[in-house]
Amino acid sequence: MRILLINGSPKCERSHSYMVAKSFVDGMMQQEDCKLKELTLAKMHLEHCRGCFVCWKVTPGKCAIRDDMDIIMEEILAADVVVLSFPLYCFSVSSLVATVIDRLLPMKEPYNGRAASPENINIMNFRYDLSQKKLVVVSSCAHATTDYVFEPVTRQFELFFGEGRFTTIYSPQGEILLLDQMKAILAKYLEGIKRAGVEFARDGALCEATHKAVNSPLIPPRALEKMMTGYWEGFRHE
Repeated sequence: MRILLINGSPKCERSHSYMVAKSFVDGMMQQEDCKLKELTLAKMHLEHCRGCFVCWKVTPGKCAIRDDMDIIMEEILAADVVVLSFPLYCFSVSSLVATVIDRLLPMKEPYNGRAASPENINIMNFRYDLSQKKLVVVSSCAHATTDYVFEPVTRQFELFFGEGRFTTIYSPQGEILLLDQMKAILAKYLEGIKRAGVEFARDGALCEATHKAVNSPLIPPRALEKMMTGYWEGFRHE
């Protein structure tokens, strides 16, 4: 199994989202014959999509821009499982991941004018057969719960990859979990994430109970509210 871990946080390896994704991948790597490739977007040269549609009109499937997106595209197509991690800042993917998603346009066939509907929101066909490829979306936020705040992210991935074509691990309360007094709770949570990775590698999916567990708050929302209030009152920029 070829696993690709894409770290979309500007904090690189110091980010909570990467910490969660790496724990998940570590669990997957317990299975035999797994090979891991990691890409850190903040350390790569990525230009923005120009909207030129050369990838549709002139060189089908190939972007006009020559940068590290060539590496990302190659690794995505070669991987069996793509684990994409990023922080939730303003109810969306990070700017690094947004750039990558825009630049994935060559993977789609030209838009033919088909209208989206409740029965089929995927209005552009993929150029490649991705039916056997699995995508895991890992994102961390500081919010009390993952309810509502991740809806725009989920919808974006549904529109591009299709409904039911990816697994989500949305981790709440990320900022608080990095505090010293939360180390024990964080360690327990990451151990659960690792077990989820074992399950995913074994079964190709997460059962309902596991999925609920890895997306659930670790401390009560009211307790988080008190901690966050104190956190910002005493915050000092390093």
